[in-house]
Amino acid sequence: MHATQVDLEVPVHSFMRRQPVSILETETVQDAVEMMAEHHLSALPVVDENKMLKGMVTVNDMLRLIQNAERTLNCNLAIYDENYLVNELIRECLGSDPVSSVMSTATITAEQDDSIQRVSKLMIENQVHHIPVMNHDKKLVGVVSTMDFVRFVNENH
Repeated sequence: MHATQVDLEVPVHSFMRRQPVSILETETVQDAVEMMAEHHLSALPVVDENKMLKGMVTVNDMLRLIQNAERTLNCNLAIYDENYLVNELIRECLGSDPVSSVMSTATITAEQDDSIQRVSKLMIENQVHHIPVMNHDKKLVGVVSTMDFVRFVNENH
């Protein structure tokens, strides 16, 4: 098998997703779920009205909420049909909550000129699959995901 090397100094802006789909911090969890499904995403940057990054919301964040709800149901409401209650809980309680209530605020970011090596190291050290990319004014200009790395390596082999 023949292995080729990839230039690890390539800047992240050369393969990040530009103009990323983002969600306002005031929109709802239900809005986030619908946007993720529509755009086939597993994470969304959360921004304010000035496009300043406030955090990230991921499918994993939402799964944690569902798991916590299931634990509550198992402990406190075991006599009821759990499937019905989980669906109702998500729809009535979580669905209308602002996305800011479920997002991660300790968001790791990269700058658009950071190297592939630096960004991949950030992902590994912080155990994240998505990193928002910021410009020099600290505005969101892109997102890089583990899948973007896979595509980059595949296209540059």
